[in-house]
Amino acid sequence: MNAQNKSREFMTTWHASPRSYLPAWAQRNKSSLMDSGTSTRALPLFRAFDLIGKPNERVTLLVNSDQRIGVESVCGAQQEFSRHIDFDTVLFQFAGTTTVETEFGVHEMVPGDLMHIPEGIAHRSTGSADSLRWFAHVNSPFTEFMSVDDQVSHTVFNVKRINGPQWTIPSDRLTAPKGHVVERMICWNDRPDDLSIFHREYADLVPVASTSPRESKSGLFKVRAFDLFKEIAGTSGEPKPVLRGKHLELKVYNIIGEQFAFHRALRSEEVRIQFRGKALDMSETGNADTRPGTVTMIPRGIGHSVITDPVDCQDFLRMNFYSELPWSTPVNVTHHYFESRFEIETKVLTPAPWKK
Repeated sequence: MNAQNKSREFMTTWHASPRSYLPAWAQRNKSSLMDSGTSTRALPLFRAFDLIGKPNERVTLLVNSDQRIGVESVCGAQQEFSRHIDFDTVLFQFAGTTTVETEFGVHEMVPGDLMHIPEGIAHRSTGSADSLRWFAHVNSPFTEFMSVDDQVSHTVFNVKRINGPQWTIPSDRLTAPKGHVVERMICWNDRPDDLSIFHREYADLVPVASTSPRESKSGLFKVRAFDLFKEIAGTSGEPKPVLRGKHLELKVYNIIGEQFAFHRALRSEEVRIQFRGKALDMSETGNADTRPGTVTMIPRGIGHSVITDPVDCQDFLRMNFYSELPWSTPVNVTHHYFESRFEIETKVLTPAPWKK
């Protein structure tokens, strides 16, 4: 076999597995790892935000017994607070801006921001007309976190949607009440007809919570997800998870050129969310040209890799969810309402040391 036609492949198991997290490396013919077969568990590339047909709609894309992951429009002010009793909430701002009011305080989210709201904490959001974000509701609490101290750069992104809808904020969402407010409690196993509604005073909700009975200490987590890179992802092994729980973890990537090896996950599935830059996603079930806003999913056991386009481009930024539990897809991911694309403008306020 010609050395140029070979590719390395590494296999991983789940981080909590009793076996080694990295059980095997292999050398294979690269052609056998690219578009070499089919699987009924594979999904085609899709444009997640084009699956939203109207403002303030939420579309759940991936579900299992522990997770409900999807996208939503936050166009204007949500009128009610939500309290997720027994599941964590993760928010990733993709486009536009959102103000999130919580019992731990008020936080502004801009493109690239990642927020974790623990179970039991009431919150509501007010978004710009173009606010688009990913959400993940997770039944098993997250236990490991990177922090603001891990941020080594400061980057500002402006995300512009092209050929998408021109939504405007509805008249009933121009403002949110700040006196008497409504709180909706939601439990993981609520039935469709379950309803728990409570009436509060705004001053009793924002901000009133602390993780300490003696001092003000927030339990909310927010970071600039793409300012955490201390090097090119994969240079010295797999990147550290930004968030990790029992069955789900989240990582970010800044690859330049071809990924160092193909990856075959034996006990996890992967959804790859392109934020900036173009790339060719390679896998045994097909190759896909990705760009900002597109999503590819890799079922467990399928070998896959990625190469930036062009190969020397430094624009690549991506966020991935990894789940130990297989996902099902409750919607048709090929039913796109629009043919939109995203342009990402970048302003570097403080460059990362590795960039220098």
